[in-house]
Amino acid sequence: MAPSLLQVWAFLKRDYVLASASPLAYAWQVAGVLLVAPLLHYVGRLIPGSRHLEPFGGSYSAFVVLGLAVFGFLSAGTTTVGAAVRQEQTVGTLEAILATPLSLISLVLGAALWPLIVAGVSMLLYLIIARWAFGADLTTANILSGAMILALALPSAVALSVLGAAMVLVFRHPDPITGLFTAVSAVLAGVFYPTTVLPPVLQRLAEFLPWTHALRAVRLAVLQGYGPGALQRELVVLAGFAALLVPVSIAVFRRALQYAKAAGTLHTY
Repeated sequence: MAPSLLQVWAFLKRDYVLASASPLAYAWQVAGVLLVAPLLHYVGRLIPGSRHLEPFGGSYSAFVVLGLAVFGFLSAGTTTVGAAVRQEQTVGTLEAILATPLSLISLVLGAALWPLIVAGVSMLLYLIIARWAFGADLTTANILSGAMILALALPSAVALSVLGAAMVLVFRHPDPITGLFTAVSAVLAGVFYPTTVLPPVLQRLAEFLPWTHALRAVRLAVLQGYGPGALQRELVVLAGFAALLVPVSIAVFRRALQYAKAAGTLHTY
């Protein structure tokens, strides 16, 4: 294995060992999915058909369960690196880790991989419950389109997390960026309702959020079977967000790391 892969594997192995030592936390996550999915399904049964739901098949239950599942996965991506850096900062190991020949890509992948695996399992569990317990119609789902959408959205999620990690390095506090972004996205990006129900000005603002495009495209792919060609606009927009956010986040993190080293604050919190 290349050195970078060995470094990522070391992070993944460590996180797995830590997770194995506290299985109750993951049991609670599973329990949360098992409780939230039925709650959303039964609330959806109270909501009659709406013209806003017609582009997505008309079922509010399928709309909201899928949206929450994907939003949870992407939100996990936005918090991974910042949370990992803050944890190492508070336990006093951040300076030692950064003193090793650790590449930025290894740090990012190592911090993000295990949380994303856990979030991915939760996302799949939502879909399994929706399909087999509540009869959501996923027979027309276009798996290729769904995978492409997540693959294009994930770099933006991790890039936002890297920006959050830069804030942690500079200010030595939990980063406020990802929490604010997640809250704004929950309101504007169409997690619980189509963006078309929003006032026009908020609809326009929502278009500047990557999750608006990711959620819309995933729903069209899974609930309506749209292929990559039909989702070309959303795929291009997601690629554009990634092309912008990834280099910006790397540059900002490197600058923050230089500042923290010069200020001698890597070992403080």
